[in-house]
Amino acid sequence: MKKFLIIILSVFCLVTKGQKSFASEPVLRIAPLEDEVYVYHTQRLPSGHGFIIYRRDGPGEAFVRLNERPVRGAQRIDDMRPMLADRYEALLEMFEVESAASLWLVMRARQFEAGLASFLYPEAAKTLGRLYIDQDAPMNTEVTYRIEFVNNLDRPTGKELFKTLMLEKREPPAPRILSASNVGTVVTLEWEYSGVKPEDDDFVIRFYIYRIDPQTQELQMLNDRALVRNNAYDNHWFIFESPVVNTTERYVVSAVDITGNLEALSEVFEYDLIYNLPLQPVYEISAHVTPEPWVEVTWKPSLEENITGYRIYRSSDLSQPFQLITDELLHAESGYYLDTTIVGGFSYFYYVTVVDIAGNESAEGSVAMARVLDLFAPPRPFGLTAEFNTQTRNIELSWQTETLSGNFETFTIMRRREDVVNPGAFSRVNPDILTETSFIDLGGEDAGFLEGAKYRYVVFSSSRAKIHSDTTAIVLNIPIITAPEAPLGVRALNDNGFRINLNWGAVSSRNLKKYTVYRKKADEESFHKLLDLPITTRFIRDEEIQIGNTYIYAVTATDIAGNESEFSLPDTLFFRNYNPPRSVRNIQAAALRDEGVELRWERVVADDFLGYKVYRSSIPTGIFEPVHEGLLKETSFFDGQGDAETWYRVRAIDTSGNESRPGNPVRPVVVNEN
Repeated sequence: MKKFLIIILSVFCLVTKGQKSFASEPVLRIAPLEDEVYVYHTQRLPSGHGFIIYRRDGPGEAFVRLNERPVRGAQRIDDMRPMLADRYEALLEMFEVESAASLWLVMRARQFEAGLASFLYPEAAKTLGRLYIDQDAPMNTEVTYRIEFVNNLDRPTGKELFKTLMLEKREPPAPRILSASNVGTVVTLEWEYSGVKPEDDDFVIRFYIYRIDPQTQELQMLNDRALVRNNAYDNHWFIFESPVVNTTERYVVSAVDITGNLEALSEVFEYDLIYNLPLQPVYEISAHVTPEPWVEVTWKPSLEENITGYRIYRSSDLSQPFQLITDELLHAESGYYLDTTIVGGFSYFYYVTVVDIAGNESAEGSVAMARVLDLFAPPRPFGLTAEFNTQTRNIELSWQTETLSGNFETFTIMRRREDVVNPGAFSRVNPDILTETSFIDLGGEDAGFLEGAKYRYVVFSSSRAKIHSDTTAIVLNIPIITAPEAPLGVRALNDNGFRINLNWGAVSSRNLKKYTVYRKKADEESFHKLLDLPITTRFIRDEEIQIGNTYIYAVTATDIAGNESEFSLPDTLFFRNYNPPRSVRNIQAAALRDEGVELRWERVVADDFLGYKVYRSSIPTGIFEPVHEGLLKETSFFDGQGDAETWYRVRAIDTSGNESRPGNPVRPVVVNEN
């Protein structure tokens, strides 16, 4: 009881938040209805005191007295109970008293409780002399109420209260039921009703909770105490004992204002009220393995009154959730279950739950364990395939298997290198449990696979007891798809004008098959293959060449899979002859009068002959300078600047740029032309 009073007092403080206390600054609280107005004041009245109320209907109008005699409320204890009527018992409980005399005293001594009681029950406000009901007020009009307080002789005390307002009936929203829940027959109903600011007073002070009778459809009130609205919160709740369970209940919540009038009802809220008190779990349970082997589970039957049966849950790993293994409820009087779906090699754990007539299920009780031995290997895998993925450079394995037995745990993949002198032991490929029938081998720590290598794979299945099946195997040759590196250090050398010698550095590759030499002339666009050489040869002599040509050489390396490398860096060589042509013989020079010198000489024959060049000097031992630009193809030349005093030499030049020896200088013979 004390707790209830503390709660409503704290709520009342929140409801009146923003207003002054009754003792220091009393206020008017006016609630217009459709045809009457409730005028409350919060002034504490001494014994015998009362108030006179006036109303002014609009600015500039005079105040009109509404009551002939002052409102004083109950002046004696005997007057109190008839004025409270059916609220008398509720106020005894609210103020925690047992007699009319005690209630008379506390309603005048406890200002806050009296203020709350006045707003909760208009009967209490009338008893305390705090309420006047104006029954002829002009609605939809701005009015001013004035209260004048008087003493027991009807003389004014000097205290007055005023309030101006528009007389409009407010329509607060209906509550909205949010949810319901229950434990056994105790129901918690929650609804939403938003708080308001003091200046937006909607006068709602409390709530009524109703149950709709399924037979008569009448509203049955569930709260015998006032459910005070708390303006500090939007959500409210009420806890009550339901008269029925295991049925669909319908509830309604109504807001009640300070006049005692019911505001709009909430919509009907339906709730499946199922009895759900916890059932006693099963603690005495045991499990043992039969010769078949199966597991026999036994337990002590439950003593619950509303039991309808049992459910059995099982797990083979306590770190994993238990699974229901019974499709239907076991009989309520049963204490036995035979599990025929077990597999060897597992430890099985069981617990039993109790189910009542409402479908409620008990919590997990004790757990019993049975260890089933494993004596058989799972089926052997077959149809193993292995394929090297040239894009990802991984090996994709797949295999087939028969329907796996219940004791199967994992497939195991083993691998070893086969194309080495000492293959060694197999290494495990999959470090974890593998239940799929395919796997991608990355090559061990993402190292990949060596091109051209050969690998053997074996796959087998294992049970939880580590009993292994026979193996299935396959050998895979890794294709060579990467071309070798290009040879380095290609060098072409002129061998005294007879041939070109070519050599290059070795390529480091275990799969190398040959070198290929390519050649082109400087005026050609592309290389053509000269010849192929075994990997043990890195030197050739090219004799099918011509003096005076520029040759470009490049070399490639090719592996056993036919992958050819890029061209090496090319080397360019101009092939020249180091032996000059023979000297020019029989040089004849004739000086023509005032015209120049005419020269003739014997033709030089050579395969690489290119042309002649004529030189002259003023003295036979001086420096001879070229007489013309370019080379002469003919065996004659006319020097228009020469005379009888000029000395000449003629030299032959080959395609390698070699010049013949100069020979003896020649001086022209003067020729007279008559």
